[in-house]
Amino acid sequence: MLALGVAFYLSEQRSSAAIDKLLNSDSRMAELSLRSSLAMYKARDAENELLLSVDRLGVAEASARSLPAMRNHLLDMREYLSSLRIISTDAQFRDRVDRIEAQTQQYEDGFLAFLKQRGKEGNLSSARTSRQGYVDAAVAVESSVEALHTAASKQALQTRSDVARAASFSRWAAIAMIVLAAVMGLVVARIVSLRIAGSVAQLIAFSRRVASGDFSARAQQGRDDEFGVLARAMNQMAESIENSNVLLQSSADTLKHQATHDALTGLPNRALLEDRLKQAISYADRYGRLMTVVFINLDGFKLVNDSLGRKAGDELLKVMAARMSKCLRSVDTVVRTGGDEFVIVLYDRPGQGTEITPALQRLLEAIARPVQIRGQAVEVTASMGVATYPADGADADALVMNADAAMYRAKEAGRNAFQFYAAEMNDTIRGRLAMREELRNAIARGEFYLVYQPQLEMRSGQVIGVEALIRWQHPERGVISPAEFIPLAEETGLIVPIGEWVLRTACFQHMAWQRAGLPTFGVSVNVSARQFRERTLIEQVARALADSGLEAHLLELELTESMVMEDLESALLSMNALQAMGVQLSVDDFGTGYSSLSALKRFPIARLKIDRAFVRDIPDDDEDKAIAKAIISLGHELNLKVIAEGVETEQQLEFFRANGCDEMQGYLFSPPVSPSQLATLVGTRSGAVHELGPRIDPRKKHRA
Repeated sequence: MLALGVAFYLSEQRSSAAIDKLLNSDSRMAELSLRSSLAMYKARDAENELLLSVDRLGVAEASARSLPAMRNHLLDMREYLSSLRIISTDAQFRDRVDRIEAQTQQYEDGFLAFLKQRGKEGNLSSARTSRQGYVDAAVAVESSVEALHTAASKQALQTRSDVARAASFSRWAAIAMIVLAAVMGLVVARIVSLRIAGSVAQLIAFSRRVASGDFSARAQQGRDDEFGVLARAMNQMAESIENSNVLLQSSADTLKHQATHDALTGLPNRALLEDRLKQAISYADRYGRLMTVVFINLDGFKLVNDSLGRKAGDELLKVMAARMSKCLRSVDTVVRTGGDEFVIVLYDRPGQGTEITPALQRLLEAIARPVQIRGQAVEVTASMGVATYPADGADADALVMNADAAMYRAKEAGRNAFQFYAAEMNDTIRGRLAMREELRNAIARGEFYLVYQPQLEMRSGQVIGVEALIRWQHPERGVISPAEFIPLAEETGLIVPIGEWVLRTACFQHMAWQRAGLPTFGVSVNVSARQFRERTLIEQVARALADSGLEAHLLELELTESMVMEDLESALLSMNALQAMGVQLSVDDFGTGYSSLSALKRFPIARLKIDRAFVRDIPDDDEDKAIAKAIISLGHELNLKVIAEGVETEQQLEFFRANGCDEMQGYLFSPPVSPSQLATLVGTRSGAVHELGPRIDPRKKHRA
C-alpha cells in the first residue's frame, strides 16, 4: 500500500507541475506576445494617422498630435517583449525577442528620419528611401511578432498536451497500483481482497470518467484508509485538471471575441460580418425568406472629430452603436466595419422587403438625436443604403457593395435619408471612386491649372481685379468642370491641399504680371468651407504672400455667407486675423445665405458680390431687380464696394450702371482666360464707361 501511495503521489505531482507550467508560464507568454502584436498594430495606426494629416497640418503639427501616441505604443510593446524575455527559458525564443526589439528600434529611427526629411523641401528622393526603409522594418516587426505569438500559442497547446499525458499516466499508474493492491489482497486475506476489489472498482470507474473528458467526476472519500487518501488525491488531481481546462477555454473564448469584435464599440467587426451574412443567406434560401443589408455612414462625423478631437469622436461612435443596437431585434446584427461606417444585417424578413421602412426610419431618428459630449450638444445624421437578398445580390460581397452604392446615392440626395439599391448606382459609384483616386494624384501630376476672369470698375471701365478659377485638365477626359470635382474634394478633405495650391499659384502669377509691367490690380481667390475651418489657413496665406512677394492688400479672399455663419465667432477671429495682415475679404454669392444685418456689420469685409442667380434674369424679373437694388443700397450704406457677377448682356450692364453698382464681372466683357490672354486683355484695355461691352466670344470658353 505504501508503494501504491508513493506512485500515486508522484503521478499527482507531475500533473500539478504541468498545470502550473501552463498557468504561470506559457499562458502568460501567449498573452504577452499577443499584446506585443496589438501594440505594434496601434503604432502603425498612429503612424498612418500622422501621415494622413501631414499635408493638412504640416509635419510639425501632425507630429505633435500623433507621434507621442505612436511612441507610447512602441514603449508598451518593448515592455511586453522584456517580460517575455524574463519569463522564457528558451534561449532561441529570447534571441527572437532581441531581434524584434532591434527591428522595432530600426523602424522607429527610420520613421523619425523620414519625418525629418519630409519636413524639408528638396528631400523627396531621400524621403522616399527613408520611407521604404522604415516600412520594410515595420513589416519585419509585424511578421516577427506574429510568428512569436504563434510560437507561444503552440507552446501553450503543447503544455496542455503534457497535462493530458500526465493525467493519462496517473490513470494508468493508479490502475497498476490497484492491480498490485488486489494481488497483495489475495495473499493477505479473502475479506481484504473483497474490500480492495470494491475500492478498485470505484476508482476505475472514476478514472474512466476523467479519461473520457468528464473532469467534474469525483471519487468517494468516505474511508480513512489508504484508498480514502488515494481518492482524495485523485480528486485533487481531477479538480486541478478541471480548473486548467476552464482557464484554457476562457482564454480561447477571449481571443476569439477579440478577433471578431470591434474594440471600441464591442460590436461585431468585418471579420464576423461575412459569417453572419452567410448564415442569413442560408436561412433565407432554406425557408424562402428575405434578408436585408443596410450600409450606414454618419454625416458630419469628420467635423466632430476635427473640431472636438478623436476621443470625442470615439464617444460619439459608442453612443451611435448603442442606439442602433437598441433599435433592432435580437436576431439582427450591427457591425462596425471601420471609421464612421456600419453595416446592419436584418435577418429573416418576410414579404417584398419594403416592410423594413419603419425600422430604417427609427434608425434615422435615433442617430439624429443630440449627444452630450463634454458638455456640448453634438448632432450627426446618417446616410443609409439598402440591398435585399436575393434581388440585389447573390452573395455577401455583392450585397455589401450594392448597399454601399445606395448609401452614396442617399448622400447625393441630401443625406439624413435611406435609398434602396438600383443597378445603375454601381456605375456612378465606380466613377466616383475612380475620380477620387485620380484627384489624389492630380496636384502631383500638374493636371490643375488656373484661369482668370477680369473684374471691371463700372465708372472707368478699367480692370481693377481678377478672380482665380481652377480647372482640371484630365489626361483622358479633357477639362473637368469644378462642379464635378470640387464637391468630391470637399468630401475627401483634398480641398485643403488643392485650395492651398490655388492660393499660392494665384499669388505667384500676380507677381509675374507685375514683373511684366501690367497695371496694378487685385487677385481674388475662393476659400472653401473646409479650408476656412482649417487652423493652418492664416499660416498658409502668410506663407503664400511671403514666398511670392505679393503685397497683402492685392490679395482678396472670397467667403460665402453660410461658411461664415456656421460658426460666427470663430469665423470673425479668422477674418480679423486676415484683415490685420492686410488681406482684403469679400462675401461671395451674397443674398443666397442667411446672415443677419447685425452679423453682416461685424464682418471685416471690403466688398459684397451679388450672386449670379439674381443677375441672370435681369431686366425681365422684377423680384431679381428689387433684390439687386437692395444689395447695392445695403453695401453702400455699410461703405462696401458692390460687384455684380455673371453680367452677360448690355441690358444687365445698363441696369447695374444706372443703379450705382461699383463693379462688374461676367462674359459680357470676358470669360475666364489664361494668364497670357489676361495680360493682353489688360494691356490693351483703355478706360471709358461707354466702352464696356463684349470683348471675347463667351462660347469659346467654359463658364466659371
